[in-house]
Amino acid sequence: MAAIRTQSLTKIYAGRHIALNCVDLVVEPGSVLAVLGRNGAGKTTLVKLLLGLQTPTAGRVDVFGQKMSPNAALLRQRIGYVPAAPKFPQGMSPLDYLHFVGKLQGMTWRERQARVAHLLRAADMQRLSGASIPNLSTGMRSRLAIAASLVGDPDILIWDEPSQGLDADARKSMLQLLRQLSDDKTLVLCSHHLSDVQHFCTQALVLHDGQVLFNGALDALKSKSKSPEVVIELFGERKDIADCVKAIQQTEDFTKTELAKTTLKLQLAAETSLVTALVNALVLLQDKSVDVTDVRVTGGHAEAAIADLLQEEKSRGLTRAYRPVRR
Repeated sequence: MAAIRTQSLTKIYAGRHIALNCVDLVVEPGSVLAVLGRNGAGKTTLVKLLLGLQTPTAGRVDVFGQKMSPNAALLRQRIGYVPAAPKFPQGMSPLDYLHFVGKLQGMTWRERQARVAHLLRAADMQRLSGASIPNLSTGMRSRLAIAASLVGDPDILIWDEPSQGLDADARKSMLQLLRQLSDDKTLVLCSHHLSDVQHFCTQALVLHDGQVLFNGALDALKSKSKSPEVVIELFGERKDIADCVKAIQQTEDFTKTELAKTTLKLQLAAETSLVTALVNALVLLQDKSVDVTDVRVTGGHAEAAIADLLQEEKSRGLTRAYRPVRR
């Protein structure tokens, strides 16, 4: 049984704005789904529908085989949610708030005592447990929201931009936590960028203006991207630079070498290690006394594939409205 299943899920606001259009999605238990897209892509609308906070205009959402709706409070207890910009009740401390969330989950006082103490310690918020929430930093409020989503030990976690507002150390801790949680929970992670979750997410959903651009395994998304391109800015004698380019061509590490004045562009060959190829190229340049003033690597990962998908969608124009009937 799927943890989450949507069928032709559609949301239209005010009868004219299509925020989400016909999304068919299956999230198996224990999988990690990355929902990707820019602002206005439809990520937040999808999350609200998955949580039953809004009613679909068409289609449906099922969670563990049961229909999700605004009245499905017990079903919603199986989901831990972190919004992109969490808001908290006035006049509460982190300790008060976590107890409040536990009470809403139907937990007893004894159960809450142990769980809240554990989460405050895990979020490194013990010394701030009695502070007023509005006085906390953005990062600490983000940690509190993450802790609150875990109070009831839910089966599904839906986190919207979980790294937003976190400093480098907190972000690292959050990613470690996600890796641990991915071992036994179903995760839905919304983000502008894939870099936070690409190492452990199993599938991706790419949205643009409410449309699904991609829905499938992360490896399949990565395969859509072109091989990485290495751009090297050079400084040296023209003849030495030309000799280096010829030598690099002979290594077969790159399928394309393009020199424009002092800018060298190299397209990495398939199944070739980027690090090894780049080191080989830099050694050849050093041997010819050619200085390197800058090195950039672009493409070659899932985010490049997303950019390609967005460009393809833009170029399709009205053709996307036509889908031939399969016979």
